[in-house]
Amino acid sequence: MNRRDEEKQIIFDSLKIALLQLMDKKDFSRITVKEIVTKAGVGRSTFYRHFPNKIDLVRFLIHDALINFDKKYAPKTIEERFEDTYMNEVRNYVDKYRNQIKSIYKSGLSYLYLEELNKHLISLSPYNLTMNEKIYLYGLAGAQYNIIYNGFIDNI
Repeated sequence: MNRRDEEKQIIFDSLKIALLQLMDKKDFSRITVKEIVTKAGVGRSTFYRHFPNKIDLVRFLIHDALINFDKKYAPKTIEERFEDTYMNEVRNYVDKYRNQIKSIYKSGLSYLYLEELNKHLISLSPYNLTMNEKIYLYGLAGAQYNIIYNGFIDNI
């Protein structure tokens, strides 16, 4: 990773930590960008250079977590995502990102998780999907969303 990428990663990590800490203490709708950047120790212009608003920062948190999950466990086929091994990895993912998932849920933003999961799964395909394949992936996204937010939420 070059120096510029390292600096960018530090900014993103600082913003993620700041947002999650604020979400732990107050309602998302009452959190301001000013509070996020102050807590993160970055400039307001830096925030807006990367994110148009705080919702897009939440989307980034989710997207980043999904990318990291797939780096660790990347099934070769869609069908593998329905197997027990994969579901156990999802459970490990929930454990790792427990605070983030809980904050998103408590803030009433879990629908963003489903939207990002839909986009993520579609983006993994190396070719243009047929409508039936997209529907299948949307079903998978919905199943994974329900596993995370309804299957494990009691444990969060």
